[in-house]
Amino acid sequence: MRLTLLFVLCATGCALLGKGDPQLSRYYTPEYDADAKAVPARSDLQLRLGRVEGWSHLRERMAERRSIRELVYREDRRWTERPEVYLRRALSRTLFEERGVVESLSGRGLSLDVELIAFEEIEQPHLARMQALLVLRDDRLGLLEETITIEQPVAKGEEGPAVADAFSLALHAGVTRIADRVVAKLVAQTLHANK
Repeated sequence: MRLTLLFVLCATGCALLGKGDPQLSRYYTPEYDADAKAVPARSDLQLRLGRVEGWSHLRERMAERRSIRELVYREDRRWTERPEVYLRRALSRTLFEERGVVESLSGRGLSLDVELIAFEEIEQPHLARMQALLVLRDDRLGLLEETITIEQPVAKGEEGPAVADAFSLALHAGVTRIADRVVAKLVAQTLHANK
């Protein structure tokens, strides 16, 4: 009996103290190359890019939505930065470089705040979802409040890079849609002010 107990303890100890393969995290970025050249600034279109924040569940670890009520974090896949940092950079580049909007640095005038609601992988069907709430306002009124949702299918291939590519496409499409809505509203406000 003692010999059996000693054997069991030794076997268990070896399994617990032995070196296993460490789980290595792989880091990804959803940033995309700008597809448009910088355009001249239009002094009639001015905007302050205000708060760009992410919901508390959006961190460096990639989130995977398994159901409407279940969200898990991938230990093996991480973003190089928090998702709202990518969103802010993409919005700034698209609005101020590619669309010619002049960046206002004062608190007066029109301001755009964006809240990143979702930046998560969907298990079934396999998608990358980007969802953001945009609020365009001046110093008195809210002019536009809209939730933009983009779902991009994940292509077949090595899963990590394929997911990152789908997020890159979703981010690009989401930022383009936000910029289209905001620039259209800025143009309408300018036309209204000039009447």
